[in-house]
Amino acid sequence: MVFSSRACAYLVLFLTVGLVTAVGCGSPPEQPIAVSGKVTFKGEPVTEGTVQFIDDATGRGAQAELGADGAYNASLIAGNYKVLVAPPYLVDNSSGMPNPKYKKVNNIPAKYHSNATSGFSAIVASDKATHNFELVP
Repeated sequence: MVFSSRACAYLVLFLTVGLVTAVGCGSPPEQPIAVSGKVTFKGEPVTEGTVQFIDDATGRGAQAELGADGAYNASLIAGNYKVLVAPPYLVDNSSGMPNPKYKKVNNIPAKYHSNATSGFSAIVASDKATHNFELVP
């Protein structure tokens, strides 16, 4: 089978356009958004533990440590997140095997340890980057 130079030129053009489309013409990468806020319990800052954001649709998320004033900072892609607040983990090695468990704290009730029961969510967008969470008994 013999191809004309014109047919070869069209084939090269077709392959080049297809390659450029497949490699470089997608949507631009999503930029992280700096998210911050405070976690309080009965109006007082929660100073130990973490805030975790989980997007069930994409699997994305982040975890941020709480500061001495109850504040946290995280970097997230825009989206809808379920949120949990958990005490720090401790590892008990007394049985010879590591046994991680939550540190006992009085200001993070157990319902906040899971995103299924916390009742917290956050819509993260460039104009929605501050999220405060008030824990109640």
